[in-house]
Amino acid sequence: MSVLPRGPHNEVKCKQVKGTHATVDHKELARIARENWTSRPAKLDDWQKMFQNIYPRQLTDARGRSTVGLLEELGELAEAVRVGDAHPKYFLGEAADTFSYLMGIANEHSVRIEMQSNQKFSFQEEFLKRYPGLCTQCGYKVCSCPSIPEATIGRMAKELGIAPEERPFIDNVHRFTEEGENVAREVLEQQGGYNGLTTQLPFDRGDANHSLVLLCNGIADALETESPELAATLRAGAFKVGSSARPAGTPRKPLDITSLLQNVIRGWAKLSKDQRKGLKAAEGDLMGELGRILDTRRVLFVHSNPQDTEFLRLDAELRTIKQTVESGKQNIIVENLPAATVDDLRTHLLHSAPYEIVHFSGHADADNLVFDDGKGNTHAVSLDAIAELLGRQQIKCVILNACQTVRNMHKAVAPFTIGMDEDIEDKAANDFSRGFYDALSAGKTHEEAFAEGLTAVSLGGGSSDQIKLLKAD
Repeated sequence: MSVLPRGPHNEVKCKQVKGTHATVDHKELARIARENWTSRPAKLDDWQKMFQNIYPRQLTDARGRSTVGLLEELGELAEAVRVGDAHPKYFLGEAADTFSYLMGIANEHSVRIEMQSNQKFSFQEEFLKRYPGLCTQCGYKVCSCPSIPEATIGRMAKELGIAPEERPFIDNVHRFTEEGENVAREVLEQQGGYNGLTTQLPFDRGDANHSLVLLCNGIADALETESPELAATLRAGAFKVGSSARPAGTPRKPLDITSLLQNVIRGWAKLSKDQRKGLKAAEGDLMGELGRILDTRRVLFVHSNPQDTEFLRLDAELRTIKQTVESGKQNIIVENLPAATVDDLRTHLLHSAPYEIVHFSGHADADNLVFDDGKGNTHAVSLDAIAELLGRQQIKCVILNACQTVRNMHKAVAPFTIGMDEDIEDKAANDFSRGFYDALSAGKTHEEAFAEGLTAVSLGGGSSDQIKLLKAD
């Protein structure tokens, strides 16, 4: 006795057992198919009826569901065609799914036609009208139409006007390649910084893998005498990454390179300007791009203006800094930490890649920085505690753009610490930031940027006497 197809379809049960050998006896399924082979539908209308019995369609069904499903299956079918020579069974599976969705759309249309006009719809009849056993263009059973049928032009294909200055087609392969490389470079720069490196680049293959290995070994060679332990760690990491390389086309294999990239950043910070330049100009364009990403100057702008303190236009200072660095030649990323509590600052530093500059803007006195307490009120934190927190980081410059911050400070928090020994007006603080980041954007050192900031204050009509620079011993 043969076993007929089960219907209607049980969505929950089907999804539970789909593709699982533990719950589907594929040999038994093949046997049932063989037994019912001669009784399978012979015409499109019969197939349509069979699918309606298994997958009943109703007018209440979401009208776009089957269409979206068909588009998805067509995409999967195209992928199956692409790999068909090597994996033909994928084509069979996707072709069956595509046919299923075609039947579903036909049945939805049948229900709609019957409900709206009390007429019957035959998919088979409509199909044969359009494909009557010969080509409707040339009239032959085996189509002999030219590759570009004249009847198609202007009927199915439509022209879009092209202005003389528009160039939508590639007419210069060299320029096209160059533009593509420039776009790739810009994307890499936008992904600049630690997080972009760890999450976006496929370090398990190709140029990304090769360039990271070269970069690690290049930094290790440069630091062999100065930091032998770090050099050895970088070489070990390079060997591990290189041995994990996978060929193109295989699924990506996530590599835990977090600690390795932290060591790369540490090593890069120890290199001289000439050593960095040499590595960026070394073999491999991507290696140079990685070097340029590591050269990205990262700034954390921390500001706090609790409700019970005098209002300051801190947003204006942040806007000034961002506008300044965006127009400069250097790649500088400014991250914003608004209404900051001291715990916000601590945890942000703990979980982020090292910042070159931490810039605090807000209220202070000779002994404390003013943070938000999380409820909009003042929380005074001693400058000594802030110095201890920031001193554990790899920060090169700390800017305390608030009143009296260095009056009682006898030791720099970072290699360069900038602060005020008296009260400072909003405009002067803003002018200093503009001048400082103007210089930084032009590739100047922190000391040169400090001098430029003082000049900007003076040119703006203010006094820069209260702005001081402390340098570490």
